[in-house]
Amino acid sequence: MVSIEYLKNKNILVFGMGNTGLATVRKLKKKIQNISAWDDNANSRNYAKKKFDIFFNKNFYKNSYDFIIMSPGINIYQHPHSSFFKNNFNKIITDIDIFISSIDLNKNKIIAITGTNGKSTFCKLLHHVMNSKKKAYLLGNYGKPVLSHNQHLENNFYILELSSYQIEYSKFLKTHACAILNITPDHLDRHKTLSNYINIKLKIFNSLLPKSCGFLNKNFQYLNRIKKNRNIIKVSLVKNLFIKNKFLNKDGYFPSISIIYNILRFFKFSKKIIITKFNSFKPLPHRQEFVRKINNITFINDSKATNFESAKFSLKLFDNIYWIAGGILKKNDSINFNDELKKKIFKTYIIGKNTSLFQSIIKNKIKYLVCKTIGKAVFQAYKDAQHSKSKNNVILLSPAAASFDQFKNFEHRGNLFKSIIKNIKNV
Repeated sequence: MVSIEYLKNKNILVFGMGNTGLATVRKLKKKIQNISAWDDNANSRNYAKKKFDIFFNKNFYKNSYDFIIMSPGINIYQHPHSSFFKNNFNKIITDIDIFISSIDLNKNKIIAITGTNGKSTFCKLLHHVMNSKKKAYLLGNYGKPVLSHNQHLENNFYILELSSYQIEYSKFLKTHACAILNITPDHLDRHKTLSNYINIKLKIFNSLLPKSCGFLNKNFQYLNRIKKNRNIIKVSLVKNLFIKNKFLNKDGYFPSISIIYNILRFFKFSKKIIITKFNSFKPLPHRQEFVRKINNITFINDSKATNFESAKFSLKLFDNIYWIAGGILKKNDSINFNDELKKKIFKTYIIGKNTSLFQSIIKNKIKYLVCKTIGKAVFQAYKDAQHSKSKNNVILLSPAAASFDQFKNFEHRGNLFKSIIKNIKNV
């Protein structure tokens, strides 16, 4: 275990000065004497220098460390000093490892959730219910970095949303409950193969403490890869909950809702409390987010849909769609349109710096227009929707791609979309 107390006299390198790295330095700097840092981006280093008086070691790869605290967004396999990281892989840990090692696991509960799609939404749903009766904190990939949290002593529930990156690098993950919501191809530019990506996700079940429990759907397609000695509940669909929440009451959500419901029951939450809180739940920004309605045209922001599987879920929910899509397509992401989906989409407006790949995928399948920018896409989609004879039209930003070719992140993309929509004059 790698508690803060244990690390005091160790030689530590913190690699990456994003939110996770900054929170890690802030937490550890005053308590660890031999701590240094590095980030390949000069702006990130300069910002961190202003915040903390920490030594940045540009020759880090020539040194020896007891532990390397790695920000999950760093791809060690494509780094200029990848050989250094590969040779020291057993020394790589995460802020998650330090956090879990530093709290009393007999007096606090750790719940970890992973999956390809829907992690943030269903971690927030779990937190929404738990926080009504217990002290619950949402940390990790969504929420605050774990080491930015001021730990209380006991009787807390810590809900951790974990990406494949975090699971891959973590060495001391321990949980009282964990779940995989789903697995579809994603991040294969980093993990190389779907099989490797699956195996990394399944590592979450290695974290289970005695008398703890893992959860996944009974139709999970990779059950044969899970060790038989793990305490795993194979969840059946729970459809008799009488959920009145329009956002949650969708067929595509029931597999994940069923997992969250079973986790809550495992921790003795009553059915009455669960349903009451399910019905008061509000969705995340950038996930099927209603922005505005002008006459018969509804604008929906689904910028968080960064792969086609996620976008397809939203496309199934609406009709008469003017679809804004494009960006950086994920490696090996499978984009398939069945006849039902084709009928829902009136026209696609392609954004992004490089639109040729997206064009080649939808060519001869769906009518489209290359717009490059969100501004032009919104203008053209709104113009087309105004001339539609349909009573209810939807302009849907659900890109099915990452945002980094034009934006800082999906939030930046979604916020620009919302800003453009709010400035449309209702005539």
